[in-house]
Amino acid sequence: MGGRYPLKVMIIVDIQEPPAYIPKIQKNGMIIMKKTDLGLICLVLVAGCGKEQPATYEVPKEQSVAPQQAAPSMGTMGSDAEMAAVQAAHASMSAHAPDTGFKAELPDGWTQKPASGMRMASYAIAGTAIDFYLTSLAMGDVPSNVNRWRGQVGLPDVSAEEIAGEVQTFEVEGRPVGYIEIYNEAGGKGIIAAIVDLSPKYWYFTAKGSVDELKANASDIRAFLESINLD
Repeated sequence: MGGRYPLKVMIIVDIQEPPAYIPKIQKNGMIIMKKTDLGLICLVLVAGCGKEQPATYEVPKEQSVAPQQAAPSMGTMGSDAEMAAVQAAHASMSAHAPDTGFKAELPDGWTQKPASGMRMASYAIAGTAIDFYLTSLAMGDVPSNVNRWRGQVGLPDVSAEEIAGEVQTFEVEGRPVGYIEIYNEAGGKGIIAAIVDLSPKYWYFTAKGSVDELKANASDIRAFLESINLD
């Protein structure tokens, strides 16, 4: 290869924004060109056989990518009216009476409420503060429960014989029911309760409130209990 020089390649890339013109600098036999509007122009200087032959390559510009639109956030989905409608639907579903395992005739002004905790059902009696509810337990001892209720309204315990004389009995579809009204006239509090024998379990219907309100609604409470139909 006498008289020839080794192949030398030099690539000069200007990454800045190109000017409107193409400046040229010649130094030591090399021509340096900067990027034009058409892209990046790289100068390759080839030296061989004692003769300089410049060659150029054009590199396309990078294509800009359009930014993607951000997806709507969860907070912007649905209007206030739509959210209110969803909440109202949930409230309506929650207000449905639970499946208690029986049916009964609700007196005028009564409303059955959803189950809560140990309460299988609760009932609101319009115009009163009476708390009337149903629970289910595995024991049905009448004397001990009556004395427990008496203590809740501020009355002392009494004997099993006295309790037997106060408890009224009737049947619901052949099932015995023990019914009692307990009033503390001096304290102003009372309880009306009924134990339905569904051995091996027992249903307890308990109404708590003031003496006056309980006495005024005692007949409706009794009629409700006697109308029970077991499913």
